Amino acid sequence: MNSIIMTSVLNIEPNNLIARGPLKGDVRYNFLKFLKVDYDIKDINYYDLLNSLDTFKLKNLYRFLYLRTHKINKETNGTIVNLKKKDGKISGEELNEYLNNYINPSETGFILINAIIIMNGIQLYFFPNINLS
Repeated sequence: MNSIIMTSVLNIEPNNLIARGPLKGDVRYNFLKFLKVDYDIKDINYYDLLNSLDTFKLKNLYRFLYLRTHKINKETNGTIVNLKKKDGKISGEELNEYLNNYINPSETGFILINAIIIMNGIQLYFFPNINLS
């Protein structure tokens, strides 16, 4: 039942995500770990997408996610918070830490909403031609 609720708010069914090309990194991401346990979502598919990027491209992904959260923050009058701004290079470990801090903040109860924002953002970064209609 929870899986049905989750897939209705995501652009692509998470269990169908496939990284295009070889994995270039071996970072052990865990920012979506709770989804695997609570909602039977294959979090590894998101981690494989991230590990398919060259390390120097992680800053572009992070900037994309930051700008999406900034736009959502404005549209929700501050209800949804921004990702922390980060300029310059970012390692896979730093990316994991920033996303963990965003998804699992101690001061809000938006864990699931923040996870959905990040998941959709990652999907749109890798698959920008998703038909959202």
